[in-house]
Amino acid sequence: MIIYRKADVSDFDAIHRLNYETFVEEIPQHPPNPERRLVDRFHGENTYWIGEANGEVVAMCALREERPFSLEQKGVSIPEGEWLEIRLLAVKKAYRRNRTFAGLMRAVIEDATEREVDGIVISGTTREQVLYHRFGFVPFADPIGPKEARYVPMMLTRTAFYESKSATALRPKSLLAGPVECSERVRERLSRQPRPHRSKETSQLLESVQQKLADRVGLPHVYTMLGSGTVANDAIASRLSGHGAIFNTGEFGERLIDHARRAGLSFDVISVDRNGKWDVPQVERILPKWIWTVHCETSLGMLVDLEPLRTWQGTIAIDAISAVGTFDYDYSFADYVTFSSNKALRNAPGLAFVAMKQPAVASSHVPRYFDLTLYKPIAFTQSEPLLSAMDVALDELTNEEVASHQEKMTALLKSLRESGLQVDVSPAQSPGIITLHMPPGQSATELGRQLSYQGYLVQYESDYLKRANVIQVSTMGWTTCRMMRDVGTYIAQWMRQKNATPRSGGPIIRENLDVPSDELFVRGVSN
Repeated sequence: MIIYRKADVSDFDAIHRLNYETFVEEIPQHPPNPERRLVDRFHGENTYWIGEANGEVVAMCALREERPFSLEQKGVSIPEGEWLEIRLLAVKKAYRRNRTFAGLMRAVIEDATEREVDGIVISGTTREQVLYHRFGFVPFADPIGPKEARYVPMMLTRTAFYESKSATALRPKSLLAGPVECSERVRERLSRQPRPHRSKETSQLLESVQQKLADRVGLPHVYTMLGSGTVANDAIASRLSGHGAIFNTGEFGERLIDHARRAGLSFDVISVDRNGKWDVPQVERILPKWIWTVHCETSLGMLVDLEPLRTWQGTIAIDAISAVGTFDYDYSFADYVTFSSNKALRNAPGLAFVAMKQPAVASSHVPRYFDLTLYKPIAFTQSEPLLSAMDVALDELTNEEVASHQEKMTALLKSLRESGLQVDVSPAQSPGIITLHMPPGQSATELGRQLSYQGYLVQYESDYLKRANVIQVSTMGWTTCRMMRDVGTYIAQWMRQKNATPRSGGPIIRENLDVPSDELFVRGVSN
């Protein structure tokens, strides 16, 4: 396992020795010395990024923003814009593989992005031009330096890196709950020239999408809005009346409460415990006219127990945005169910759906956009490419794919536990997403960033996740059991290493895990 991080003072000696090993002994750029240490002339101005494996610095590079750059001091004109210069790129021979370089470049590109520069410039050795080109570097001047240490001035932007051949081949595996990775066929549909949204073809496409969704959720009437799940929930809030009850499940339960308050609704709040249970007698005492709840509380990865609602007499509204597509569920007892095109439906964001037991009834007191009776079939401007992509994504969402979410969640949990991490899982654990809390003294942001350098995208950047100091791993996209096992092993080992200090009373366990293995799995290709 290689950990990528900014270096601190304690790393400087190892940096100087790797610098010597690379730029004195391997590339004869500097004369040898008995100390076998090479301190860079810009050492005091450098920000070092290192890759560390088994406690050893095995990869490094230096970023510098002070002008003039070393390239400029050699007479090279830098392209216009704001740039960082990357220097001293060195990797120990045993670790010279694309994934090592990719991890280091992901860290450097993120650093450059945070500094709001246009990109980075580098003196790329002529011996590694194929490697540089594969990662998106582009020459911008003639080669410089003596024959034995020849370099090419090159530049790299964030866009060029992420569109490069190697970065594409080694693209991060998305374990996000949204937006998820779309299949090749879905991406192809999204890239087409849009057809007129009033055309017969688009109307037929919409009918196809809505019928497939109706079959999946068990409700006959589906209305399609252009927007996010928030729009769909606002449409529900505009249709509720009388005194109701909202289940407070956590972050997303509180968002339903906010929807209702903004709509001026009268309601009580019913608390839901961490096992997804709620006080049925309390609801019977309140006798609300309507009940509104999320099915999957995304912030906790918890499923709410909806079974007592099947026989409840009253209006039932369910936010199933993080539930639909992660397992089969019959919502035919509900009056309203909302969900969206991304997440487990595996399309791009942009379509919001309201499924209903009865056809929508006209309501003149709500905003036109929320009057679902106007959607016959298309009320306002609609995105034909999104609809076309949704039609394909629903065909790809087979029963086997839906069932695979539980298999993948089981594989993740098994990997975490076998790697030594104790994970307490609620009986109400969702098969689509799990929330992992950081122990005291550990940072979810640090782990999330490290995972991105390693090639895994997980959720940690939302404000509510930062406040709770948690990361979330989702099975919702084109993921596999192997991905889940790999990321579980990495997360557990990272946490153990963070806990295993000389003062912790236990040895530091170091395994040669390395970065995620290549996977012969073309994500999102439907046969």
